Amino acid sequence: MKVELPYIIKINPLIVIFGALCVIIIPFLTWASIAKLEQISRAQGKVIATAKKQEIQSANDGVIEEVYVKEGQTVKKDEVIAKLDQSQFQASYEAIKSKVAALEATISRLRAEVFKKPLVFSQTALEFPEFVSSQQELYKRRQEALNDEIETLQNALKLAKDELNLNIPLVKTGDVGAIELIRLKRQVADIEGQIVNRKNKYFQESQAELTKYEEELSAQVQELADRTVTLGRSEILAPMDAVVNNILITTVGAKVRAGDVIMELVPIDELVIEAKLSPAEISFVKVGQKASVKLDAYDFSIFGGFEGKVKHISSDTLVEKTAKGDEFFFRVLISIDGREIVSKIGKTVAVSPGMTGQIDIITGERTVLTYLAKPVIKTLNQAFTER
Repeated sequence: MKVELPYIIKINPLIVIFGALCVIIIPFLTWASIAKLEQISRAQGKVIATAKKQEIQSANDGVIEEVYVKEGQTVKKDEVIAKLDQSQFQASYEAIKSKVAALEATISRLRAEVFKKPLVFSQTALEFPEFVSSQQELYKRRQEALNDEIETLQNALKLAKDELNLNIPLVKTGDVGAIELIRLKRQVADIEGQIVNRKNKYFQESQAELTKYEEELSAQVQELADRTVTLGRSEILAPMDAVVNNILITTVGAKVRAGDVIMELVPIDELVIEAKLSPAEISFVKVGQKASVKLDAYDFSIFGGFEGKVKHISSDTLVEKTAKGDEFFFRVLISIDGREIVSKIGKTVAVSPGMTGQIDIITGERTVLTYLAKPVIKTLNQAFTER
């Protein structure tokens, strides 16, 4: 009986290898033609504030009494950050205020005399009872003196009129001459004139003094306003929300002159990253492109990167002198959100001026296949163009 042997098909190894390659390569090429890679332009940068540093100066000569802040501290607008010793400013202010009160008390008395109104004092004058009582007493004495003089003259006038009236009938009988009658009439007129003159003199003197003291008061009120401002400036306030960058005078009791810089503040304003971009990359970078920021202060493996956006590109190259010679670059500003930003892994961290980092500006996308084919295409182009 004939035994049939199994049928064995012999496969060419090349076919197996080709098939395996197709199974691997075709899916890979399909993926490579779809999968996208980001194209980036890389630069180094530093966080800066759009507003410049503010020098906080002393407005007055004085002595440092207290410094309330520390370097790196955040301060609010109008927060007291330092204080000068107020004692000398206070003494000067009180001296001028006392002069103003004395003048106002005097003017109140003179106005009462000139305009024949009740004696009323200003609120400032009432803060100094000694000035008020002094002017009240002077007003009383002057009124009494005037009234006494007028009363004396009026008594003399009455006697002169009585004498005149008694002599008028005697002129008709011839017992008194006309000349004597004229003398008596002149005497009455003289006394009446003295009464009028005394009253006029009193008011004229008061009016002249009132004008003089009102002019002096005007000058002193301005001086008081200046001293009030000076007193207020003994407290040094933050002109804006800011971070204390550098304190130049920290010693309590240190003397300062008007204009001396006490500290520097960095305004809490929009923060941007100032990057130096190579001229070779500038053609790919456009305003509005997204950027990935990796700050040196925060470990990228822990905090990840931060999102930013190209805000500004300098119109021309800038040059910086380095140990290697002149370095040319374009200044690119990358905007970030506020002073606290959320990383890609969701952690919120503080950002402050001066921090450095790496900026990857996303300039476009291309497929993995394009990326892999680029060296081959470049080589072929060069090969076919050689002489």
